[in-house]
This record gives sequence, C-alpha cells and structure tokens, in this order.
Amino acid sequence: MKPPASRLPDQDMQNAPTALVRAAKRAREIARQTGTEFVVMRDGNLVREIPQAKSKQNDQAEDIK
Repeated sequence: MKPPASRLPDQDMQNAPTALVRAAKRAREIARQTGTEFVVMRDGNLVREIPQAKSKQNDQAEDIK
C-alpha cells in the first residue's frame, strides 16, 4: 500500500503518512503473532478483526515484494 502524498511544507509532516502506514503494518503483525484483535475504521464503522496466521510461504512471498 502506497501512502498518500503529503502537501505540507514541514518535512516531518511530509513523512507522517509513510510512518502511519508502517505503524499500521507493524500493529497488524504484532496482533497476528499474539492472537490479539485490532480495531480499524472501514466505511465509517469500527470493525474488530483478529488477523489470521499466515503460512511461512506467504510470509516469504511478502518479503520479496
């Protein structure tokens, strides 16, 4: 997922969308490892999800991308 481009003049704020995407990915990974549900907003609704464990083959495929 490519983060949206920021048009803000401050360099730190330009990097914020990328940092948020990276943090969300890490949060999902930790939730998957611990079997903890996480909450996301989809179409204006809060949705609780428990990430499914991935197979080792899928993990390797994502590392290649």
